[in-house]
Amino acid sequence: MKVERIIIYATVHSTEDAEKVAEAIATLIPFEFEIIASNAEGHFGNPLVFLEVEIDKKKEIRDFWNFFIERIEDQKDLLLDELDLRIDEDGFLHIRVDKQEAYLGRVVLISHGDGIVVRVKITTYPLKRESVINAARELILKGY
Repeated sequence: MKVERIIIYATVHSTEDAEKVAEAIATLIPFEFEIIASNAEGHFGNPLVFLEVEIDKKKEIRDFWNFFIERIEDQKDLLLDELDLRIDEDGFLHIRVDKQEAYLGRVVLISHGDGIVVRVKITTYPLKRESVINAARELILKGY
């Protein structure tokens, strides 16, 4: 089992401050990183900004994951209970964090809605859904 990369992103709506959303993302990451911002347009022509951080270096993946798991220690059951729903066919584990809480320095998981999305690409050999689910369970329970 290997974590190939971690992608963290958030959508900044026109009613939000991009700098505050970037600060919320920073709450999740224990080292220096670069945020890539891109502009888009919503369904009704409203301006959107996407903020994204990609972590693909082994040490940074390990540091991020262990820091993140420590911050959600009392919420692991939520992830574990919904694990089957949170893993897609490409081996990504999807986690959502409340944006406002993150801005205040707290990491609070949410099941759906507008938040900061953490996508963890888990690779197993062979790449079978059940293997990815088991690997994700181990990552959540034991760290990386």
